Amino acid sequence: MINSKVVTTMEKEFWLTSTGKRIKLFPHQKRILNEMFRIEDGKLAYSTMVYSAPKKSGKTEVAAAVTYAFARIYGGEMYSIANDEEGAKNRMYDRMVQSLSLMRSKDPKTFDEVMPADKRRRERIALSNTILFAQGKQKNFGPHSLRYVASDYAGEAGSMNALCVFDELWGISSERGERLWTEFQPIWNLEASIRFVTTYAGFYGESALLWRIYENSVKPDPHTNEAMGQRVPGLEDLPVYLSDNGKTIVYWDHELRMPWQTPEKLEEARTDPSVQGREGEFRRLWLNEWSSGTEAFIEMEVIDRSMARGRERGLVNHMDAIHV
Repeated sequence: MINSKVVTTMEKEFWLTSTGKRIKLFPHQKRILNEMFRIEDGKLAYSTMVYSAPKKSGKTEVAAAVTYAFARIYGGEMYSIANDEEGAKNRMYDRMVQSLSLMRSKDPKTFDEVMPADKRRRERIALSNTILFAQGKQKNFGPHSLRYVASDYAGEAGSMNALCVFDELWGISSERGERLWTEFQPIWNLEASIRFVTTYAGFYGESALLWRIYENSVKPDPHTNEAMGQRVPGLEDLPVYLSDNGKTIVYWDHELRMPWQTPEKLEEARTDPSVQGREGEFRRLWLNEWSSGTEAFIEMEVIDRSMARGRERGLVNHMDAIHV
């Protein structure tokens, strides 16, 4: 397997504060990301990439490492976007700040290459809501920076966005959020301009933007929910799908693939008070399945058991005789 420049840079230079070491991707992550950042005819093959997996699958770390590698290889205007400003800052963006801070002590030579010459920037890394990077490859299209914004932010018209990372796209349901997604379409005259999405499944009837992307690529059967979308050649053993126009690639997993996602931990999550009586929410977070957002007043299993018990005791359902 030949690693893309993005995957190679991620593993060579991106630091995790959780381990104090450089990130080490699992084999399935490498295969998926190598395909996502595959070069075709001198440019990235895909313009929109969706990375969706159950809770605690390392999505935020992957997004931050992807952003770092993109900054090193391509540069340009980069954005961290979430449903609110706190989410935009506290997840992927903060992982970037933490990684650079660790790099400063662990690998000062690379840190000197990555950060701009401005001493104040080098000391603080992030000023306000922006991180500035040293000059990247895309030299003619604005500053080389990472900025965080909320999905309802209305001031980004005219940006020359090279990379837009959308975190938890399921939460974007407002018209403003949809407009921002449209405003941040990949720009054709940049050497590299992409949208990278990390997310759980959403709610039927609410997460309309994510559903359209999901439906166009994964193509769930309306009766069984079985994925009917076009699989990526060479990745048939993984749930990776292509959109109709071939420019969007979607990794949508229901399987717990990380070594720490044990059956014991899953059962612990299932019995947590926060999801008690909310089976749909548990399945959305831990199995990455779409949810109606509402729970039945009485579960069907309870109804079935009660009806069976009634029949055993000779109770008669007179409604069976009514036909409309």
